[in-house]
Amino acid sequence: MVTAFENKESKKTGIFLILILIVVVLIIAFVVGGMGGIFGIIKAFFTIGLIVGFFAFLFYIVWFLFFKKQKIDIPYLNWKSYLKSAEDNGADMMEDLILTGDKYHSSKRFMTIKGYLRIKSFDGKDYDMFVGKRNVSNPFEEAKIVMLAPTQHSDLIGDVFVYGISFILKYGYYFLNDTMLDFNAVDKAVASDTFRTVMYQTLGDMKGIMDRAVGLDTEFLKQQQSQKLLKIPILSGQQNNQGNQGNNQQ
Repeated sequence: MVTAFENKESKKTGIFLILILIVVVLIIAFVVGGMGGIFGIIKAFFTIGLIVGFFAFLFYIVWFLFFKKQKIDIPYLNWKSYLKSAEDNGADMMEDLILTGDKYHSSKRFMTIKGYLRIKSFDGKDYDMFVGKRNVSNPFEEAKIVMLAPTQHSDLIGDVFVYGISFILKYGYYFLNDTMLDFNAVDKAVASDTFRTVMYQTLGDMKGIMDRAVGLDTEFLKQQQSQKLLKIPILSGQQNNQGNQGNNQQ
């Protein structure tokens, strides 16, 4: 079996051989045509690279839009719905989310709060979701969602202080360090929320399947009706007369 280390070494060898080939081609071009030959080779490489890159990009776009199977990440869909809900609700009068630390760890600012949401989890307890960024002016920074019990932070006004040392990222949400092993608050909450979304999407898919099935039955009934309309009905007396005429001709 080929190991990952062997694959990495083979890739390095291939890149090294390609570089050697390019150097040899440039040397030959310099010997044959001087600096003009080198510039000609570089120009040819650049032109070929542009053409190959354009068609590769075009092929990727077609493959991505029409052939690639889109993966549905249910926990990420739930994460985005909570993010939008919190941002729509706003941060009210809250400003920064700050970890208090302890006598061995100093306090530190974690992020600026831009949205807040209180939810009821599947363990029957209330949890507060804080949405924000470390640098709100950075458009490339992804928003963070911090999930805390109401007893784990101070009042929701001004700077909100969290009674802990650090945050742990699990399933896209930040939990306090002493909550990361709480199965009901972390794993069960995320798994139950994912299961509910999966059931909702399954019901939606079943509706689409049923609609298509009804559509197929409707088309079949239309075909049956059209065949009945085109077929000329034959009465029983006419059918007997046609049978007798056939016997007389024989």
